[in-house]
Amino acid sequence: MTADVRPGVACLSGRRVVDVLDALDVHTVLLDDPTPLELACRVDVPLDIDLSDWAAVESALRRNHADRPLEAVFSVYDAHLPLAAYLAARIGVRGLDLPAALACHDKARLRMTLAAGGVRTPDFLAVADPADARASARRLGLPVVVRRSVGRGRLLCRDLNEVKRASELLGPAALVVEKFTDGPEYAVQCLTVDGVTETVSVLAQHTGPGPGRAETGYDHPSGLGPARESELKAFCVRALAVLGFDHGVSHIQVRLTADGPVLVDVAARPPGGQLCAATERVSGIDLTRAAAEIALGRPITRRPPTAGHVLYRCVGFDRPGRIDYDLRGLDAPGVWLDVEPGDSVRGVDDPEGGSYGRIVVYGEDPAELESTYHSLFDSLRLRVEPDIR
Repeated sequence: MTADVRPGVACLSGRRVVDVLDALDVHTVLLDDPTPLELACRVDVPLDIDLSDWAAVESALRRNHADRPLEAVFSVYDAHLPLAAYLAARIGVRGLDLPAALACHDKARLRMTLAAGGVRTPDFLAVADPADARASARRLGLPVVVRRSVGRGRLLCRDLNEVKRASELLGPAALVVEKFTDGPEYAVQCLTVDGVTETVSVLAQHTGPGPGRAETGYDHPSGLGPARESELKAFCVRALAVLGFDHGVSHIQVRLTADGPVLVDVAARPPGGQLCAATERVSGIDLTRAAAEIALGRPITRRPPTAGHVLYRCVGFDRPGRIDYDLRGLDAPGVWLDVEPGDSVRGVDDPEGGSYGRIVVYGEDPAELESTYHSLFDSLRLRVEPDIR
């Protein structure tokens, strides 16, 4: 029997990651809870294990590593990033620095680490008990943003009653209360290899008017002049260095204020939605593939960009109800909806509202992109009927 000389890698969940690792021809260990059958059939070693039991996961992976050595452990999912970094450190293989992974996972830790390194973040207070959120808001001064320290969820609050409601909606988990930072927002995608960071794309980010500040769209190019975009990129590179971010891809949210950039968030993974595809179109780099290649110590695959402009709009609604639309509109490329006809939707002003789909168009002429977007949107014939059930 011929020995398996393929490099070995362990990844924590993910259909897209398995697709990438298939293409890279590596020996793959997939840890999940449970492993979907279709993925278990495609990897070399599927491990069904409780991912909340770090000791058990480490023990299982150590046994596997002893039988068939691994070169790296990684994940592209927020919930599993700290565990992936921990496992890589414990078994002595390539992976994201553990303190960096923990900082990106916990918003309070992230802000403390960056502030200690001189990187501007919103003024904030960590709140262990949601009942203390209002006192923190008084100390910081309104308006504030209340967000979960771990996991998704944030609400803009303009008075103390809104702070109380936000803490009830987002609790009982630990919270971060931070001073609201106004200014245009940008999404910056980066690659970091052995501590050296390269910015891949900068997109202007749009947010809705409601307390949830739901993302409503992105544009590339960013609209910034060369000097301001260079300032933004240098700021992100410095932030990652302060975090000790050594191996991986990152999705960074930054606001530009009159006093310069302010870092809002760092995710140690490729962006979600269709942003990964959008970045690939304008840069030629598939960020999920790049995450696997960085983990394996391989050169990053670079292809020619296929578009100079991106118009990316999220689908949201100005009122709640039951959604209806023309299914034929989904046949067009660049259109995705996450709801079926008859599903309930929330309005953009609802604290729990958000995006229910995306329309993304590419090209070279901004006016043509606008025209194409409106044609695609109109073809859906979206309607929200009152929910009388």
